[in-house]
Amino acid sequence: MKIKNILTCLAAIGFTGMISSCSEEILDITPLTNNTANDFYKSEDQVNQGVLAIYNSWLPVPVSSNWYLSEVRSDNTHEIEGGAQRDYKEVGTFTASSQTAAFQTAWTQLYSVVYRSNVVLSKIEGFEFARVSQFKAEARFFRALAYFDLVRYWGDVPLVDKVLSIVEAKNALRAPSADIYKFIVDDLIFASENLPTTYAVTDKGRATKYAAKALLGRVYLTMAGYPLKQTDKLALAKKELADVMAVGTTLFPAPALYKDLFTIANKNKYHIFEVQYISGGKGLGSSLPSEMAFQFPSQWSSFTGGFEGEVEPALLASYARTDARKAATLDSGYVDTKTGATSGRVQFTKFLEKGDASVTSRSDYARNFPIIRYADVLLMYAEILNEEAATPPVQAVQLLNQVRTNAKVATITPATKDAMRLALENERRWEFAGEGLRWFDLVRTERAIPVMNEFIKSHDIPLANGVTKRDLLFPVPLGEMLINPGFWKQNEGY
Repeated sequence: MKIKNILTCLAAIGFTGMISSCSEEILDITPLTNNTANDFYKSEDQVNQGVLAIYNSWLPVPVSSNWYLSEVRSDNTHEIEGGAQRDYKEVGTFTASSQTAAFQTAWTQLYSVVYRSNVVLSKIEGFEFARVSQFKAEARFFRALAYFDLVRYWGDVPLVDKVLSIVEAKNALRAPSADIYKFIVDDLIFASENLPTTYAVTDKGRATKYAAKALLGRVYLTMAGYPLKQTDKLALAKKELADVMAVGTTLFPAPALYKDLFTIANKNKYHIFEVQYISGGKGLGSSLPSEMAFQFPSQWSSFTGGFEGEVEPALLASYARTDARKAATLDSGYVDTKTGATSGRVQFTKFLEKGDASVTSRSDYARNFPIIRYADVLLMYAEILNEEAATPPVQAVQLLNQVRTNAKVATITPATKDAMRLALENERRWEFAGEGLRWFDLVRTERAIPVMNEFIKSHDIPLANGVTKRDLLFPVPLGEMLINPGFWKQNEGY
C-alpha cells in the first residue's frame, strides 16, 4: 500500500492504536469502543500502519516548532501586531512566559511523536518479518528527531523510552541535557545502521540511512557548540556528513533553479528527508503557508494567510541582487488580478504552491517541508573544516561556493577563520530562511545574544535587560508544571 494511501486512511479514521487495515474489509471486529492497542499490531501490515502513524504525527510540527518557536524567535521575522496570535509575538519579542500557548502546543506535539514511537517499539517485539529492523529504525529516527527539538528548546526534559502509566508519567524526572543527547545519538546510530539506502517508489518519503546520518551529523555539530561544548563531537559529525557526501548528487541532485527544490512536482527528489503533505481535503495538508504569510491574492490561493508579523527588513536587504533564493523565499507585494487589491507587505511564500486548485482550506497545502537538505550537509561540513584549521581550508571555501553557485550568487573567498564563520552564518540564513534553522544556528554558535540584542535595539523592543542567557531556553509550559506541582524546577529566570 502506498504511503500516502495509508496516511489518508489513518487520517480518515483516527490513529489510536486500534485501527484495522484500510485495504481489507473486516466483517467481524471488536467494537471500536472496546478496542485497545493490544487488539492491534497483529500483523506486519498493522505494524507498518503504526509506523506510518508516527510520520502522521509529525505533520503539525513544522508549524509549531520550525516556524513559531525557531523562525519567529530569530531575527528572520519581526512581530508587529498582537491580536489572536499575540502568543507568537511574545515568542518573537522575548516576552513569553510559561503560560504562552505556543510552548504547550509544541511540547505536546513533540511528545506525541515520542509516544507513538514508543508504542511501535513495544508492540513490534516478537515479530520476525523482514522489515522488523527497518520499522524499529524508523520509530527511533522520529523519536530522536522529536527529542532533538525538545532538548534544544527546554534543555532538561523527561526522557521516555517506553510507554508510561499515568503514575509513571506524573513522576517522570527531567533528565540532564547531556543524557538526552546521548539518547538521541544512540537512536540515530541504530537508525543509520538499519534503515534502507533508498525505497521503492511506493514508499518514497520514508526515512533513509542517509537521513539518519545527516541528522546525526547535525546533532554532533550541535553538541560541539553551546551549551555542551563537546568539541570532540566535531570529528564524529565530520564522519557522518562525509558518508552522506560520498553519495552526493547521485542521490541528492541539485536542481537547475533554487525554487525547484520546493515544488509539488519535485517532491522527494532533492531533499534528504522531508515531511509529506497532500492537499484535497484528506486531513494531510500543511497549514505552513498560511501561518508564514500575511495575506494572499486570489490568484495565489483561495485561502488567506494570517501571520501577524513581517519579514525582517534587514534579511530582505541582505540578499545579493542575483540571489535566486530571495524570490523563491519571499514575495514583495502583489496586485490581486480579480479584485485589484494591492499590498506592498513582504511575506514568506517559500512553501506556497501558487494557484494550486486542490487546496480546500488554509490548512490543506501540499508542498512538502524539508527537515534536512543536501546544502545543509555541505555547509555543516565546511563549518567543521573551518573550525579544524587556522585559516579557511580550500575545500571549505569550495563547499561554501558550491551552495552560492547553485543560488546564482558570485563566489567569495573569506580570508580569515572569523570571516569564514560569518560567511557561513550568512549563507545558512539565506539558504534556509523559513525552514527553522536560524535560531538553532545562532544558539549553538553563541551568536544568539549579540545578534538578537542588535535586533531588539533596531526595533525598539523594550527589554530592560536585553536578551540574556535565560532566553536561550524556553520555560517549561505551565500545564506541564501543574501536573505534579513542585516536582519540577522551572528553567532559570522564568
